Amino acid sequence: MAASEKAREAYLKAVREIRDSVPKILINVGIAVLIWALTRYAFIPISRDYLLFNIPLPQLIGLVMLIAVAILILGVIREILDITDAAAAYAAYTIGAVRGEVAEEELENYRTGFRGIVYVIIVVLVFILFRDFLNVLHPLLSAVLLIVVVIWAVLTLMRSGRAFSGLVSYYTEEWAKRLESRLQTE
Repeated sequence: MAASEKAREAYLKAVREIRDSVPKILINVGIAVLIWALTRYAFIPISRDYLLFNIPLPQLIGLVMLIAVAILILGVIREILDITDAAAAYAAYTIGAVRGEVAEEELENYRTGFRGIVYVIIVVLVFILFRDFLNVLHPLLSAVLLIVVVIWAVLTLMRSGRAFSGLVSYYTEEWAKRLESRLQTE
């Protein structure tokens, strides 16, 4: 099958994934934001003066919120990864159509690159969402987790960058050839 035909199929798959996943993402994100907002601005302030089994109620409420939102976020991540994989395949086959070929390794590199970038964005947003509630549980928890997230994000982005190195090399080579041919025609 030609790369252009695979690009068309990848495009159709990407459209189907978007059609299937975006409503699920929007609903789960909406519910998560609603739970987060109600917890932050209503439930925790109301519960500040209460204890349950000598445990401050804001900590328990924060923990319940973290668990509930984490479950919703996992569903969102699954859907986002489906869209990301479809977009990576589309990008690989579209760019491959220009060159006339797409290797399976190249497709996997696109997936690795796209997924890494998306993972980092998701984890950073989730950390921002959970940071205040982690502080309610214990400030050290939030600080340690932030350090772990930063180290992981740097390593993941480096891996994603390396995944795109073949693409960058190809276009750099093409650009250099055009510059050389322009120089020869002058």
